[in-house]
Amino acid sequence: MADLLDAGLVARPEGGGEPYDRFRNRLVFPIKNGTGRLVGFGGRTLGDDKAKYVNTAETDRFHKGSILFGLDTAKRAMRESGRPFWSRATSTSWPPSPRDRGRVASMGTALTPEQAKLLARHAEEVVVAYDGDTAGEAAARRALPILLAEGLAVRGCGSPKGGPDSLRLAKGEAALAAAVAGPRT
Repeated sequence: MADLLDAGLVARPEGGGEPYDRFRNRLVFPIKNGTGRLVGFGGRTLGDDKAKYVNTAETDRFHKGSILFGLDTAKRAMRESGRPFWSRATSTSWPPSPRDRGRVASMGTALTPEQAKLLARHAEEVVVAYDGDTAGEAAARRALPILLAEGLAVRGCGSPKGGPDSLRLAKGEAALAAAVAGPRT
């Protein structure tokens, strides 16, 4: 049990008591670092839980703010295109599809300087695609100086209220590709 607690897979209630499975009633998927090493798990609720996503608790190997979800599979496309497609994971876009070449995401956290450094190691330009609502626009404004501080060129991708995945679901892959190919600066 101690190993499961240390790995962040089970937790104890705040008031004490028996440990419980952090990922109960969730679709669980692996979270890997940039080299493809498994560092944790994420889980999306299958019901109406208030917390749509739960990640492995912070451990020695898992720090949400220093991991870009999908980097292990997106690195090649990022090198080929010269730019990643950055988004914050949302209810419909987590985890990113294998078709989302070059797409990386935070795990519900705001962009951190560590994540911007990772992006800068793999690309010169970033297409930022947060949700088109007030919260998404505010997150994009907060991300801009962090990305610019790493010397990255930043372009915005106009997204509807539900974000880039909502655009893809509503209008198809071609509409999303066009939005990413011609984002505004």
